[in-house]
Amino acid sequence: MAYWLDQFHVFLLVLLRVGAVLIVAPIFGHHNYLTQAKVGLAFMVSLVIFPLVAAHHPAIPAGLFPYALMLMREAVLGLVLGYAVLLLFIGIQFAGQLAGLQMGLDIVDVIDPHSTGSISVLGQYLNILAILILLSIDGHHLVLQGLARSFEVIPLGGVVLKEAVMLKLIALTSEVFVIAIKIAAPVILALFLVSVALGVLARTVPQMNILMVGFPVQLAAGLGVLVASLPLFYLLMTKLIGALSRHLQALIAFMS
Repeated sequence: MAYWLDQFHVFLLVLLRVGAVLIVAPIFGHHNYLTQAKVGLAFMVSLVIFPLVAAHHPAIPAGLFPYALMLMREAVLGLVLGYAVLLLFIGIQFAGQLAGLQMGLDIVDVIDPHSTGSISVLGQYLNILAILILLSIDGHHLVLQGLARSFEVIPLGGVVLKEAVMLKLIALTSEVFVIAIKIAAPVILALFLVSVALGVLARTVPQMNILMVGFPVQLAAGLGVLVASLPLFYLLMTKLIGALSRHLQALIAFMS
């Protein structure tokens, strides 16, 4: 009986680490997915990983507080890894908001029924496109491989929260703005040139209603440049996914 109780505690530790990653990471934990599906996926992945760590697991603390602290550390590790993946998609959605603001699409933002906040239509489009690209090049395997590697580098109960982890997360958060500018740069530059041309036209032909003319011109130019820059978006996504793998490995090393 004591053996099976010990195995249950080990499985619970594995489930917390796996569940925290899969719930936060946007690929697996999107808010449109059913909660039962997320829990079921975390349970199945934990069943696969459990035999790899059950044979050489650390001793389970006897006291309630040390055991709760061990559970909390496993959950924090999963949340940190999932948050690192989430930051990439936050940057992509922010790029869509910047491009949509320049194109005038900010007036057609919709209400997300899950977060009860306004979201950019163009940001959602780029976010969905990024997820499709990620799945097409097996980027989701990187997340699962990083999760499995975390059990090799950091055994159960061996999570150490260092200052380097916080510094790495701060650096990744600052990268959100860099990612957004890189993705939205073609649209922003093209619409800047269009705005300059419209300004010159307004000075040349003052009787023209530049507001009525400028909105469809900016919208058409922005959409055209966005479609033309999709190959660049694909190349940038492949580089960002490669960088994400290195970031996950660095975070795991910092917490070992």
